[in-house]
Amino acid sequence: MGGQWHLGERSFLPHISLYHVPVRDPDLDDFLNELQLIANTTQWGKLETTAFDMPVMMVNKPDWLKRLHERVVRRTVHFLDQKYPVAKTWSLQRFSGRRLEFAKRYLKEYGTPMVGMNFRPHITLTSFKGREPMDSNLHVRRITFRADRLYVCELGQSHTCHRIIREI
Repeated sequence: MGGQWHLGERSFLPHISLYHVPVRDPDLDDFLNELQLIANTTQWGKLETTAFDMPVMMVNKPDWLKRLHERVVRRTVHFLDQKYPVAKTWSLQRFSGRRLEFAKRYLKEYGTPMVGMNFRPHITLTSFKGREPMDSNLHVRRITFRADRLYVCELGQSHTCHRIIREI
């Protein structure tokens, strides 16, 4: 059966992204060590699916996840490869008003627009080629699950996870 969206030619692993940041190979071990320190001192908790916002399934943003996200960004931003053209990998079309202003600022400062007020935890289900479909009005069954680790991934197109580099 045909549809408006395409699952992709290369499969990817479902994940909840905390921070998309290109890291230079010489800095990778230090980056991974810093994430290990963060994970070792994190008070993990539960997450719950909340809605579909194609192409993603949204999850809630409890305080423990907000704190984890802030710590990961704050303590690893200095590993951002400044020579990598991060602005070319992001579309800011989904942002407007104040969120757009902050998205532009966050992209320059952190290498991603998905920080602070724009951090929207989600599980990526697919990526689109071309135009995104209109609101799908799909109902999501609320599923609660416990998060207890981080994964560092090799990213592909549309910030998808293609290979796990390390489980932390």
